[in-house]
Amino acid sequence: MTVSLERANYFFVVFFFGEMIMKLTGYGFKYYWYINWNKFDFIVVQFSLIALNESMVDAYFNPTVLRIIRVARLLRMVKTNKGLKTLLKTLFLSIGNILNSAALLMLIFFTFTIAGMGLFGKVPDGEFIDHNVNFRSFYISMMTLFRASTGESWNGIMHDCRDATGFLAIIFWMLF
Repeated sequence: MTVSLERANYFFVVFFFGEMIMKLTGYGFKYYWYINWNKFDFIVVQFSLIALNESMVDAYFNPTVLRIIRVARLLRMVKTNKGLKTLLKTLFLSIGNILNSAALLMLIFFTFTIAGMGLFGKVPDGEFIDHNVNFRSFYISMMTLFRASTGESWNGIMHDCRDATGFLAIIFWMLF
């Protein structure tokens, strides 16, 4: 498997290097640099060529960093695929709304974390409440609520809280 991945990597590096040379020859050196995608391709190809010679790279830094550059080749698909271009443009235009929603969600988590610490901070360990799931510190409280929001054992945590504090725990968890 490793040998086939290495061969595929060599093939694609040579393929992209050939494409870069053909574009440099076809467009001419001066016009080649006017197109931003060509600049991006040039950088990806250069880092890929450097990553092929791992003995040279090992002397200066970890070659794994350069291997990550290979993923950047996938970004080349954006310029040729109209649907992907439209999808990324839509995502870019909606970043403001996504950030507003994330801020609201963090505010809700923050509020319920503080309330949970006040209500359930002294709940003893039970079947679900333990040293990793409790309301004794802010960080663990936040992680407990995040875990519960994914649906993992939230009702078990609620029952442990209810056993220690009463019906108020059910109201807290239903509101959350």
